[in-house]
Amino acid sequence: MSVNYKLIKNHSKSAEKAEYRAVTVENQTVGLERIGRNIQEATSLTRSDIVGAIVALKDEITYQLMSGNAVRLPGIGYFSLAVKGEVYEDPRTHRRRLRNAKVRTVKFRPDIEMLDTLLYTKFENTTYRYGSSSVPTAELIDKALEELFANKPFITVADLRDYLNLSSTNAYRIADRLEREGRLRDVGSRYRKTYVREDSQA
Repeated sequence: MSVNYKLIKNHSKSAEKAEYRAVTVENQTVGLERIGRNIQEATSLTRSDIVGAIVALKDEITYQLMSGNAVRLPGIGYFSLAVKGEVYEDPRTHRRRLRNAKVRTVKFRPDIEMLDTLLYTKFENTTYRYGSSSVPTAELIDKALEELFANKPFITVADLRDYLNLSSTNAYRIADRLEREGRLRDVGSRYRKTYVREDSQA
């Protein structure tokens, strides 16, 4: 059992960035069905017990986050909310406020116990297994969008280019395709494309 990774060259001229960065390659996305089956085989709990407990846990975590609390699951980690909105100055008090405040994401910080266990993870370099390619996989594009939007509410073509190690031409081509597919929406100017996630405009 190991985690695959690829080394991708950084084109950024920033002195702080290394020449290459490692990106994990996920084998698949594991869902509740498989998790429930594995836990059932390892414990005395039934799959129905596990599914019911997870659904109830999701509801409770959501309730606590909406109440302004952080949540810690011992051995797993901490959950907390990140907020987004439009910062403006109140004309009467001249104090800054947030208009149309919304949840940006749920932040997760792993517990030390989980990190200690993960220290035993083995990694395998698959950079050259299938030959090199300048075209990123759909999975890598999905990962780029998740990580980029986790840090800010909008992205640019340059963000995609830097993250995926693309030429400007390929970066614009991928951004245009994502826009046509309805995954991104251009909210920038005529001379500078700036994208938000399409679902964030709903």
